[in-house]
Amino acid sequence: MIINKKMQRNVPLFTMLVFLVFSSCGGEKKEAATKERAKIDSLSRPEHISMVSAIARVEPTNGLIELSAEVSGVVVETYKKEGDEVKKGEPIFKLDRKNQLIEVNLAKQQIITQQSNIEANKYDIHQYEATLREKEQDLSITRKLAETGADTRQNLAIKQKEKEVILANLQSEISQLQASLSELKTLKIKLRQSELDANNSIINAKENGILVSLNAKIGTAITAFTPFATMATDDDLVLHGEIDEMFADRVKIGQEVEINYLGTKTTIAKGKIIYISPILDNKSLFYEKTGETTDRRVRRFKANFISPKKLLINSKVECKIKIQ
Repeated sequence: MIINKKMQRNVPLFTMLVFLVFSSCGGEKKEAATKERAKIDSLSRPEHISMVSAIARVEPTNGLIELSAEVSGVVVETYKKEGDEVKKGEPIFKLDRKNQLIEVNLAKQQIITQQSNIEANKYDIHQYEATLREKEQDLSITRKLAETGADTRQNLAIKQKEKEVILANLQSEISQLQASLSELKTLKIKLRQSELDANNSIINAKENGILVSLNAKIGTAITAFTPFATMATDDDLVLHGEIDEMFADRVKIGQEVEINYLGTKTTIAKGKIIYISPILDNKSLFYEKTGETTDRRVRRFKANFISPKKLLINSKVECKIKIQ
């Protein structure tokens, strides 16, 4: 009986504790829901956000450039490899120019043949001119004889026709000579280009920089004006990034940037915005996800390093830009 009385006395206290526990849990859930709504509301209101994230890549200030040769050929010797530094004018590889030497000899032979054709045209022209002069003299005499009745009108007409044929042949030869001279000019230009190509067996660097990639291996064919390598020019390394169009107008030159590796929160470097594109553009392949390249537009920016950590060229990082 004593135990029951104690339990009766403690029932109100127990009930109050249970109520407080449930009230506390409800309050925590309510507070969490409120925070979540505030978070969602902040996303729907860009003006409430003070820092935004962007993807960026480490590249020289002027970006990466692709190298190409002005001639085609097969690589027979290499002087550089991926990752090597090159100076302007330094050789990168050598091409087999046997085909170009064949083209040179062929062009020379075509020029000789064309010059022979031109000489033949000139000779025929001289012959037709001489024949035409003789025919004109003969025609003049026949015309005088026909006027006095010493020759027939029919014979005069025949000789007139012969003169017209000779004149037509002469004009044809003159036209052919002009075409042959024009063709000779073309062949000489072709010869000069073939000789230039044959001499360009060594492909040199056009700028100072680092060869990020090099597809020119011994035995591989190089096609003229087709990229064979990618080079990072000898410029300062900066971040080339993209900011979502929602915050494009809030990114300003001089704003601070915190840099971390993708998937981490540790700041590895800091920087400042030094360039902002004047236009919006499609997303690049920074995102490397299906549909990410076209769903929204971005504004491109560049940021230098204030407290740099040594990062490799082409490293992909996350930038946190303080927009307020």
